[in-house]
Amino acid sequence: MQRPIFAVTLALSGLACTGTLARSQEPGVPSSYRRFTVEEGEGRVLALKPISDAPLPLWARDVSQQPGAWSKAPDAPQLLFARPIPFVLPPTDPGEPFHRHNHQPSITWLANGDLLAIWYSTTAESGTELTVLASRWRAGRDAWDPSSEFFKTPNRNMHGSSIFHDGHGTVYHFNGMGPDGGTGWAKLALLLRTSRDNGVTWSPPRAIGPRITGRHQVISGTLQTKAGVLIQNCDAVPGGDGGTALHLSRDGGRTWTDPGEGKPAPRFAEDRTGEGTIAGIHAQVVELNDGRLMALGRGDTIQGRMPMSLSADLGRTWTYQASPFPPIGGGQRLVLKRLQEGPLLLVSFTSGNRRAPEASGMTFTRQDGSPFVGHGMFAALSFDEGGTWPVRKLLTPGAGDYDGGAHTGPFTATPTRAEHAGYLAATQSPDGVIHLISSRLHYRFNLAWLTAGTTPPAPLE
Repeated sequence: MQRPIFAVTLALSGLACTGTLARSQEPGVPSSYRRFTVEEGEGRVLALKPISDAPLPLWARDVSQQPGAWSKAPDAPQLLFARPIPFVLPPTDPGEPFHRHNHQPSITWLANGDLLAIWYSTTAESGTELTVLASRWRAGRDAWDPSSEFFKTPNRNMHGSSIFHDGHGTVYHFNGMGPDGGTGWAKLALLLRTSRDNGVTWSPPRAIGPRITGRHQVISGTLQTKAGVLIQNCDAVPGGDGGTALHLSRDGGRTWTDPGEGKPAPRFAEDRTGEGTIAGIHAQVVELNDGRLMALGRGDTIQGRMPMSLSADLGRTWTYQASPFPPIGGGQRLVLKRLQEGPLLLVSFTSGNRRAPEASGMTFTRQDGSPFVGHGMFAALSFDEGGTWPVRKLLTPGAGDYDGGAHTGPFTATPTRAEHAGYLAATQSPDGVIHLISSRLHYRFNLAWLTAGTTPPAPLE
């Protein structure tokens, strides 16, 4: 059933309407704050100034400010697994950038019933042309909007993004930014801005990590703990091993700390403990019911398995151990999140070699109880806070030819083969639907589909 779409008019003469409220802007500066200039000195960001840019981009136009028709997941929801559709689409507005390499996405649900996805677009990952694009999936529609530029300053590499809705109306956008003319992502500043109107208008960006240095490559997966601590995960190194840093705010995003800054890098495969750094780059973090943090990452393998990190002190110290899952490699990024129903969800790949996706597989179970060996993207569920993962399901539409975009390319789905690579990101909307995106495709499924044909234990209280 289609949900109604209510349009609001956004004035470009210095005012942006958000429901019945209007936010004044600098004359000639649009409220999207998507483009800006930077004042830099001695390796630090000193000031950020918006650039006038009208008209508004497509993702900020004709957006409903009415509460969305999200509903809570029913007690007995129908099984859902939808055919994947592309969310990375070239722009239709003139003058909007779109490069051949589109990658490293993030996604969030919005209070008006929309979804918003962002990713970077570039010719070379190290280039200063690298920019951040966005697309909106509007309530009631069956396709994503064409893309428009979302966040860019001239002549800088905008490496790494995360977008996150806190569930109370504030959307956070974190982004890395390289030095003027600098290539690569080894040294970045950490920027933040927020929106209170479903991603239409944004606060001016500010540097919450103003030093252009390491430990600032933003990775999708922003987390807010039960105590309200905001946590942003960032790669601690520019390479394939070396771990993930956490940036924490205990005051709603006003001030930030990195508990691992200045600490010696742990030797994850040799040391059982370390200070301030998670094992594996591109790590994803969840809060366990007892308040500990748990993370899974790429690289820094332990005993040939994906590394698991645990912290009882909000990331100041970590213990490292092997997880039960195969490691992943280049062109791949996992998802780890807690579902609103309680279980922990991992989405990863059976093989860490994207060029040989059938080099290793995993045993799965059909609904009739018979086993089979599957290859590619899979989901696993834990009902005991990461102790065991009894439910594992291959995330395949079963048939069809698809284009997975960067690092994946064309692939054919079969009952035993799913997409074999991609940078994953996910959000779960209030209706219980899990929205998973890879480097180009948008998957939709729910917990009922994941557990169909299984008898998983009840989540721990």
